[in-house]
Amino acid sequence: MLSLLLAAAAVTALIAGIAGAWSPCGFSMVDTIGTALGDVRRTVMIVAAASFTIGALAGGAVTFGGLSLLGRLLGHGATELRDAVAGALALAAAFADWRGWKIAPQIRRQVPERWRWIMPLPLACVLYGLLLGLGFTTFVLSFAVWALAGISFAADSAVLGVVVGVAFGLGRALPVLWIAPRLGTERGDRCLDRLALEPRLWLGMRRLDAIGLAACAAVLGSSSALAAGTVFATDPSADSADYAWQQVGGPGMLQTATATLSLPGRLPAVGGANVAWLSGHQIVISHGFPSPSPRTIPGPPHATVDALAVSADWLVVRDQSASGIANLFAVSLRDPARRRYLAGAGIPGAIGRPSLERSTVVYAYSSSAGSAIYEVDLGSGARSVLRGTTADVLYANPTLRNGRLLYERSDRCAQQLLLGSPTRLGVDRVLLRLPSTVFRDSGYQNGYTHAYNGASVCPNRMSGAGSTTTLGATALGESVAYVSESPLDPARTRIVRVRLG
Repeated sequence: MLSLLLAAAAVTALIAGIAGAWSPCGFSMVDTIGTALGDVRRTVMIVAAASFTIGALAGGAVTFGGLSLLGRLLGHGATELRDAVAGALALAAAFADWRGWKIAPQIRRQVPERWRWIMPLPLACVLYGLLLGLGFTTFVLSFAVWALAGISFAADSAVLGVVVGVAFGLGRALPVLWIAPRLGTERGDRCLDRLALEPRLWLGMRRLDAIGLAACAAVLGSSSALAAGTVFATDPSADSADYAWQQVGGPGMLQTATATLSLPGRLPAVGGANVAWLSGHQIVISHGFPSPSPRTIPGPPHATVDALAVSADWLVVRDQSASGIANLFAVSLRDPARRRYLAGAGIPGAIGRPSLERSTVVYAYSSSAGSAIYEVDLGSGARSVLRGTTADVLYANPTLRNGRLLYERSDRCAQQLLLGSPTRLGVDRVLLRLPSTVFRDSGYQNGYTHAYNGASVCPNRMSGAGSTTTLGATALGESVAYVSESPLDPARTRIVRVRLG
């Protein structure tokens, strides 16, 4: 979804930038660079044009990239709302641009003329380009500029914001670069005259913007529909275009590129073009769904299966017996008699939900002695620790995909959803942050002098009760991370999408 939105928004931004040539500032830039302050040296004009372009590109990246970063500060859990608002804004702007309505609100400011008299021309031009690239410091020539600002904010993707900004800055520079070097020739003067005397060209650019905004709205609408389909759901699983989840109180669900389907069982998992689910005491593996000949593997006879992971060649099962003993083991799909035992625990919840990529499985294991994320090669049995700690930190719900590790880290201050490399430490990116669920004492009794005693400092929360929301199972797609969130009422668990910028 993000790649489609990025493409549509970038093209729209390019056209919106070109439409800005019909502003007073656009004509001023053509004259400033084309005449080069009366200097006949072509080198001066080339340097001025290059400086203006650099400034325009930088200005666009600052505005729209900054808005996308600001969108991250809004917090998680509002993805559907932001997508819906951005889609509605894009549709409204598309309608207004198609009709050629007067721009409102309008910013009636021009670039400072005095700069070109008191500064070296390249410096003045880079500042002029920066002001025009920023988009909202001078006249706005299409509603698309306002809509693209909203889309960048809602998309929560630094890549999308920067690409949109660079495209907008390039659009602002192209008409100047085309006309300015030809100013004074018959062809150049004719282009400038057409720019000034043909408002229908401006309307045509705005209508092209309207088409691009409609495409953005369509992508945002379909993205919101995906998010809405995972309310009251848990245990996400992703593989290429397939996405599966467990509906709370209902069956497993599968979304493919063409349809959303209900599975005849629970605990769905996708991987390696296979779909697995639990049906009664049988584990069903289907190559695609529906399949004319799905395979079945008997579940453990004296335990209850509570998590699955699947790839093209392996199935990983977590179960728990009536006495509370949990086990994690793998079954070869090529030879079901071949099995590999991975972990066992007598403490409920000690073994986390597994994730499987080809023949590599990752899972978290936590006890009073510490917490760690393990990686096991099912072919060789080689085991390694990807993340580990001895105290005060809990690792949970890892997912491995295409050389990226998605996992959760919780301590006394915060719950974090992190994305990084399985092998490189210290460079993980925080995708989501919630306050911890831990009650934090104030460190002194109310009504008494605390004598400088206080609770240990947390940058994201004060003392008192912690968050009522707990992060849960994760999944990782090509451009989206999925994480389930459980409030006090588990029946209201839902899956949140976080775009990967």
